[in-house]
Amino acid sequence: HMVKLPVIVANRSSKTEVMEAALILRGQLEAMAQKEEAAGGKHIRPIVLFQAQPKSTENATTFEKLRQRLIAANIPAEQIAIKTAEINELKNVDLLSEKCSIRFIITVNALKEGWDCPFAYILASLANRTSQVDVEQIVGRILRLPYTRKHSSPILNTSYVLTSSADFKRTLDGIV
Repeated sequence: HMVKLPVIVANRSSKTEVMEAALILRGQLEAMAQKEEAAGGKHIRPIVLFQAQPKSTENATTFEKLRQRLIAANIPAEQIAIKTAEINELKNVDLLSEKCSIRFIITVNALKEGWDCPFAYILASLANRTSQVDVEQIVGRILRLPYTRKHSSPILNTSYVLTSSADFKRTLDGIV
């Protein structure tokens, strides 16, 4: 009862579709988590882990652009945190606290290893990663099951990966 399984992988046709699907899925997960909590279950606040692209090209979906797109989609700024090598908005934040409002974490590579949060359910990768190690490490960030126990709703025992990169999906399929 340590890992959210299965891992459901969906390849979308664009980065916009990845973002939209992540927002919809997170809303569905939160509604189920609230229903389970109301029935006596423990508090769960599902988090989307967005993997942005590095600032390598002008068209890259960088963490700054992604934050602006989320805010434009009516996501309150206080629900978004950035964790990169230079910016750490998660410092001194207890993501498991019921008072925490963070529902979206944007990273590039900073969460590849040594970090996990059981409330992270969805990896929405907007990056084109082909390294098996990189993909394994970023997917590993969403696998830990909250409270190390199965929940009554199967969707709260599952991990989700969304991507629009055929290379990322092909690499992930090889890992799975």
